[in-house]
Amino acid sequence: MIKFVWFGTATVLLDVDGEKLLFDPYFRINKKLEPTALEEFCHADYILNTHPHFDHLCDWPKILPHTDAKLIAPPTALLRLEAQDVDVAKRIEIACPHDTLNLKNCQIKVHRTRHVKNNAGIILKTAFRILFKAKIKSAIKILSIHKNFKMGGDIVAYEINCQQKTILLFGSAGFDESTKLPKKVDILIWPFQGRTGMTKYSLPIIEKINPKKIVLDHFDDAFPPITGKVDTKKFVKVLKTKHPEIEVIVPKFKQQLEF
Repeated sequence: MIKFVWFGTATVLLDVDGEKLLFDPYFRINKKLEPTALEEFCHADYILNTHPHFDHLCDWPKILPHTDAKLIAPPTALLRLEAQDVDVAKRIEIACPHDTLNLKNCQIKVHRTRHVKNNAGIILKTAFRILFKAKIKSAIKILSIHKNFKMGGDIVAYEINCQQKTILLFGSAGFDESTKLPKKVDILIWPFQGRTGMTKYSLPIIEKINPKKIVLDHFDDAFPPITGKVDTKKFVKVLKTKHPEIEVIVPKFKQQLEF
């Protein structure tokens, strides 16, 4: 049995017959949202990172002293952690495109992807939100953290093969046309954040991947005023009209799904 839990932002826990894989753990700083307790992240067998942006990596130093989990991340993530004086060299397995990692209950393949392309609409919308709500100090604080977790070119998607199912997990909604993705995707975990018009932007990528099921994440207002909650209703409606064969799930915080 495969169990799925969304802990907000891009944080996903997959439990494959008791083997727990935690992706991009992050504690949301929006006090209006339900919090995640540290112990909820500490029982993972593996902690994986898709790219080194702060909402995917900055909380690793808080988590790692309390867990024996094995770590899997792209090269730049290691550099960003070392820059924060976090010694993980002996615990981490570097994940590069085309790598295949054999775990106890599943196999993971690493694919090169890209970060979602921010457009003028999201930049203007964010600037307006910061100024209108007089949240300049909060924005500066977040951006000061962000500068320590710059991309550096490394961003990957993970293909998890288990129980005759293929799960494809993206950390950001970018797509590399040169990447050869699996022919069959049972479940696509898709981050729905990063620009205006996410439905129109996502649709051609979804059609290339052609999954049987889509689970959205990253649509929450995790670190205001930089972020805002993204409305997923239009995406669900468009997919139901254009591709009724694809099931779309918008999970609730800490909701457990079984596949």
